[in-house]
Amino acid sequence: MEVETDSGLVALGGTRQRAALAFLLLHANRVVPTSQLLDALWPTDRAPMTARKILQNAVWRLRRALAHAADPEDAPELVTRAPGYMVRVRPDQVDLLVFQQRVVEGRAALVADDPLTASRVLRDALSLWQGVALADLVEDGTAWPQLTAVQEKRLDVMEDRFEAELACGGHHAVLRELEAFVEAEPLRERASQQLMIALYRCGRQAEALDVYSRVRAALVGGLGLEPGRQMQLLQQSVLTQDPALDLPVEVTARREHGLAASGPARTASAGLAPEGSGAREAEEVTAPEPAPAARTREAVEVPLNPRQPATILMLRFQLGAEFDHLPPKDVDRVLDAVSQLAREKIEEFGGLAAASIGSVQLGYFAHSPGPAHGADRAVRAGTAVRDCLSIPAGPLTPLAPVVRGLDVHAAVTTGEAVVCSWTVAGAVRPWIGGDLVDSCQDMLDQTPGGEVQVCDTTRRLTEPVITYHHVCASPSTWQVRTVGGRTDGAVEPCAAQAGERECELDLMRGLLRRTQQRSTPHLITVLGESGLGKTRLLMEFRRRLTAERDTVRVLTGAVPRPGSGSPLSVPAEMFAAYCGITGRDTEAAALRKADATLTRLTGSEKGARAMLSPLRPLIAVVPRSHRALPVHEVLAAWRDFLAKAALEQPLVLIWDDLHQADGIVLETVEQLTHACANVPLLNVVGARAQLLERRPDWAGGRQHTMTISLAPVDGDALDRLLKSLLVPDGSADVA
Repeated sequence: MEVETDSGLVALGGTRQRAALAFLLLHANRVVPTSQLLDALWPTDRAPMTARKILQNAVWRLRRALAHAADPEDAPELVTRAPGYMVRVRPDQVDLLVFQQRVVEGRAALVADDPLTASRVLRDALSLWQGVALADLVEDGTAWPQLTAVQEKRLDVMEDRFEAELACGGHHAVLRELEAFVEAEPLRERASQQLMIALYRCGRQAEALDVYSRVRAALVGGLGLEPGRQMQLLQQSVLTQDPALDLPVEVTARREHGLAASGPARTASAGLAPEGSGAREAEEVTAPEPAPAARTREAVEVPLNPRQPATILMLRFQLGAEFDHLPPKDVDRVLDAVSQLAREKIEEFGGLAAASIGSVQLGYFAHSPGPAHGADRAVRAGTAVRDCLSIPAGPLTPLAPVVRGLDVHAAVTTGEAVVCSWTVAGAVRPWIGGDLVDSCQDMLDQTPGGEVQVCDTTRRLTEPVITYHHVCASPSTWQVRTVGGRTDGAVEPCAAQAGERECELDLMRGLLRRTQQRSTPHLITVLGESGLGKTRLLMEFRRRLTAERDTVRVLTGAVPRPGSGSPLSVPAEMFAAYCGITGRDTEAAALRKADATLTRLTGSEKGARAMLSPLRPLIAVVPRSHRALPVHEVLAAWRDFLAKAALEQPLVLIWDDLHQADGIVLETVEQLTHACANVPLLNVVGARAQLLERRPDWAGGRQHTMTISLAPVDGDALDRLLKSLLVPDGSADVA
C-alpha cells in the first residue's frame, strides 16, 4: 500500500490507517459503509469497544495526509458519505483502476482478432504488478475476499496474454513464463493447455503430453476429477499431430518477413537468437523501449543508425560431464537459468541483453559520454556473471565453479557494431551484428573457463580502473585480473552480493577481533542448506581475511563425502598449507618442510622431531617399522600443532561441509575451543542441518561459540539460480 507524489512517498501511518485506505481504494468512488470497514479492519468479531473512534481518527489522519500530499486539484478526497466513507479519485491515479481499464482494452482487441495489440496492452497492464497485491497488509494477516478476486483476475489476464502471444507466434518467448505459471497453478487447465501448445510448436511433443499427465494426476488426486473436454481433445490432437495445432500460414509468413528484414550476416553472429527463447531454441528479444508508432500487425523495419560505437559482451556457459546423465529438459532448465542470470546482470549494468542461443548470451553496451562508458560497463557485467558462478579456491589458484561442471567463458570487444531492428509480435526487436560481433565470438572460442578476456581497444579504455594480464597466445587479447572501484559511483556487483550477507560477515569479524584481543579460541557454526550461500559466505570471509596476512593466518578445507576420503583429509590439507607442502613435493621434501616449520614453532630440533613423529600420517605413509598410530592420537598431535601455530600468529580455520565428517573429527573440532586454551584460534565451520541431527548438542550452551543459521535472501539472483539447478533426483553438486 503506497501513495506516491512528485515529491516522494506519503507517510500513511500504521497498519489500521493503511488498511482503511486500501479497502476504500478497492471500492474507489463508491461509498463503503462504516460497518463494512470495521469488519475489514477487525475480522472475526475482534473489534474493540472503541473501534469506531479508532476508525474516525484513522480517517482524519488519512484525510490530512492526502490533502497535503499533492496539489489540491490532483489530490484524492476522502469524504464522509452516509452510511460511511468514500475515496474520490481519478481512475488514472490508482494502479488497480488503470490495470482494469487496460484489461478491458486488451480483451476487446483479442475478441476483435488483433492479437498483436492485445499482447501489447495486456503486457502493459501486467507490468503494473510488483508482486502480491497489498503485500504489506497481507503479511500482517489481511485476507479480504476482494483481494482474492483481484489476484484471480491477474491470473486470468496472464492467461489472456499467453493466448495473444501464442496467436502472434511467440511460443518460444512465453515458454519459460508458461512453465513457471503452470508449476505454480497446476489446476488451471487453460494455462496447461497453452503450455502444451507452446511445447508442441517448439517441437517438444513428449513434454507436451507430460504436461497433460501431470495435470490429470493433480486433478484426480486432489479433486477426484478428470481433465475437461477441451484438454482431452488437445491431448488427442498432440498425439495425432493435428495440423490445426500449427501456426496459421499468415502468422508464419509475417514472422519470416520480419526475420528477413534484418539483412544478411555471417552465420556466427546472425545465428544468435534474441532473449526469451528456450535453452535450445531461437526467438526474438523485446527491446527495452518499444516504439509505439511501429506497433502494427505487419513486421515493419525500424531504421536505426546502422553502425554505432559500442562494446559487445559474449558469455558462454559450458556444461561438463557432470551433466551428461541429466535428461534434456533438465539441461535446458539449467541453461535457461544461467541465461536469465546473465540477462539480469547485463541489464543491471545498463546493457541490452540482445540475443541468446543455447549456451551463448550476447550483451550490447552503447557508448555514452563520461567515465562509465560502454566498455567499462561491459567488462564489469561479464566479471559479475563470472563471479556469481564461481568461488575462490585459494589466493593463488583459479576460481572454482559454484556448480561443479558449470563453467562460464566471457569475451569483450569494442568498436562499431551494426544495429538494426524490426517490429514483430507487437514490439521492436533488435539485431546486433557486424565484424565486432564476429571478432567477439572468435575471442570467446579461445577463452578458457572462468576467465574474462578483452580486446586491446577495450583494455585501453578501461585500464585506469581495471587491471589486465596479457594473453601470450594472442598479441591483442588481455585477461581481466582485478576490477577497481566503479567510476560512476555505483556499488560493485560483488560488493552488493556480499552486502546481502553483510550482517553475518560483521558478526564473524567481530568474533575474530574478540579472539585476537582476548587470546581465546572461539567456534562459529554456519548452518545452511544447499543453495543458500553457505560456501559463498565462508569464501567471502576468507577473501576478506587474505588482505590481512600479516595479522592473521587462514587455513581452509572441505570435508569429502562419506567413504570418499580419510578422516584426516582436512587436517592433512591444513597442515600441508601451513608448512608450504605442495602436491609436487616428494615425501622427503615434504618431511623437510614440515621439520623446518615445527623447528621454528618449538624453538628446537628435538622438539620438532618429537612433534613430527605423530604428525607423519598427515604428510606421508608411515613406514612399516613405525607403529601405526590411531586416528585420535594423530588428531591430538595436530591439535597441539594448532595451539603453537596460533601463538605465533592468530589462526583461522575454515571447514566446509562438516556434517560429512567422521564422528572423531567432529569431536576434535568441537573440543578445540577449550583444548587450545589461551590462544587466538578462530574455528569456522559450515554445515547443513544434518550436523544437528547427528549431534543435537553441537556447541550448545558452551562459552565462546556462535551459530549462524542462513535464510534465503530475497531477490538474490544466484540463490534463484542455485534452486533451479537442484534437479529432481538431487544429483546436482552445488556448493
